[in-house]
Amino acid sequence: MADTRNRDAWRRMAHADLPAVFALSKQVHAAYPEHPEIARERLALAPQWCRVLAAGADLRGYLLAHPWRRGAPPALDSLIGALPDDPDCLYIHDLAIAPQQRGKGDAAVLLASLKREAFADFPVIALISTGPATGYWQRQGFARCAIAQPEILASYDPQALYMEYPRP
Repeated sequence: MADTRNRDAWRRMAHADLPAVFALSKQVHAAYPEHPEIARERLALAPQWCRVLAAGADLRGYLLAHPWRRGAPPALDSLIGALPDDPDCLYIHDLAIAPQQRGKGDAAVLLASLKREAFADFPVIALISTGPATGYWQRQGFARCAIAQPEILASYDPQALYMEYPRP
């Protein structure tokens, strides 16, 4: 049987996508609410790292990522103001897939592409994993690392972990 998944559906996020990104964020991350300004700022600061999974006008997933400093992740629902002058990682702020789209391999396709692109500029991809997602990120090769301000993790949830994936 042929693979019928649309593996070319990930594209760069556009400003016009932001209302759908916010709606999907509220649906997928109800326990981790953020104001719409967070996605708007990340897109403005790092448009090359923000993506959407779309089929026509139907938004099925999104990625918010930006250059950052290892071990110093931003707190949940916080504006960052500007990118650091000397970033040493690509930070995945949020990756969300709509429930009806999960299990189709879309996140793996995005992560493979993201790793190729990110490792051209950075030695590490970093993120904060919320408690429910830790197993997923571990299966993708991310490992727990310590951070200087553990209270940042508490802004997400008590089981949140800072994780990194180093360039192979």
